Amino acid sequence: MEMLYSETYNTADTIAAEATPAGRGGISVIRISGSNAVGMVSQIFDRILPEPGCNVFGKLYNNNDEYIDDVVLSYFKTPNSYTGDDVIEISAHGSPMIVAEVLEQLYRHGARPALPGEFTFRAFMNGKIDLTQAEAVADLIQTSSREGLSIARRQISGEIGRAAESISNAIFELLKNCEIELDFSEEDVVAMCKSDKIELITKTLSGIEQLLKGYERSRRLRNGVRVAITGKPNVGKSSLFNALIDEERAIVHEKPGTTRDVIRGTMNYKGVNFELFDTAGIREAEDEVENEGIKRAIKSAEQAECILVVHDHETLKNDATTCNNIDIEIAVLNKIDTYEGNLPEEYVCLSALKRTGIDNLKSKIYQKVISFDTEVVSVISRERQFKAIERAKMHLTEASDRIKENYPGEIVAEELRESLDSIGELTGKKRSTDILKSIFSEYCIGK
Repeated sequence: MEMLYSETYNTADTIAAEATPAGRGGISVIRISGSNAVGMVSQIFDRILPEPGCNVFGKLYNNNDEYIDDVVLSYFKTPNSYTGDDVIEISAHGSPMIVAEVLEQLYRHGARPALPGEFTFRAFMNGKIDLTQAEAVADLIQTSSREGLSIARRQISGEIGRAAESISNAIFELLKNCEIELDFSEEDVVAMCKSDKIELITKTLSGIEQLLKGYERSRRLRNGVRVAITGKPNVGKSSLFNALIDEERAIVHEKPGTTRDVIRGTMNYKGVNFELFDTAGIREAEDEVENEGIKRAIKSAEQAECILVVHDHETLKNDATTCNNIDIEIAVLNKIDTYEGNLPEEYVCLSALKRTGIDNLKSKIYQKVISFDTEVVSVISRERQFKAIERAKMHLTEASDRIKENYPGEIVAEELRESLDSIGELTGKKRSTDILKSIFSEYCIGK
């Protein structure tokens, strides 16, 4: 086995850690993994270990034959365990003192404390999961929304890995044919005709596009969304900002130009963090300070992923949009408590002052920036995954162009190898120590 992280993650060691959150609870689970797990646990358990896949009730004792606790012990034999090594899980009463004493005895008999993510790292190194599944384990633990949970479950099931394998097989088939032609170039052997190669690449690129589809929305779900509140002065932007974050953060006054700088706040809706920016009203500035605030307002709108363009009945017919390159723009009509006539359907209508219509606006923002296309086959959520697939797409497209332009087979083959390597980086078949450190450092101890 390739020994990455040899300075810290020595896979020859037997490791132990509390798998449940630290603190008091009804039950705490201590997890042990490694080739010596059975022998170590046998030293402190008063029963014969259960058959693999079974549980047994018994007592734990320390090295002085003093009673520690009544426990339930579960045994998972290699390779049929989470890590791929022998794994034993001890369910004890949830006292920090009991957990500490059990771990002390395990360390006394040769185990060492597990590092963050080390159990999952071993699962990856032993081929139980690929790198996208390892990342999904961390996302599953950290997610706070139903949609995030759904994405993590799909990734843990190996959905991305299966799609990547299909793409890799197609690229490998193309590469194999290119190399056959190169090996027998003097005999004019053609393993696959030009049109068939291009057709296979086109089909493979379609599979890659399916992997990329939905990335932006799943990324927002995982990392949060920047939302800028823009509009003319005195339309109630600051009142709306305060209503959305449910806090009187921004100063509200009838005098135009009250907001001079960008004010930030956070709104959590359905488990997703929305970073809100209350900006200065867009108008002809009366002084340098207000002018600087307007410049910052425009910059915030340009950097946002969604903008709320706020109107009242006086500005309704005017265009208050501050940025033209934002895909997600929501028109808001504020002060409907003072509005006369039928409310326009194309606006989200509300009264920030009276706090009416705010939940409807939150729902609209969520639907616009988070809701998923039900036809998306595979959803990726991490920039690392996106970049790896984008590189694969770029090199595969280059290979197609070179075939069409009748470039030498060596050049086509090199592009195909680069594309294959990029898919390998996605799943972890092509390993990078820096990438692995970055991924597994996110984990808590015990997972």
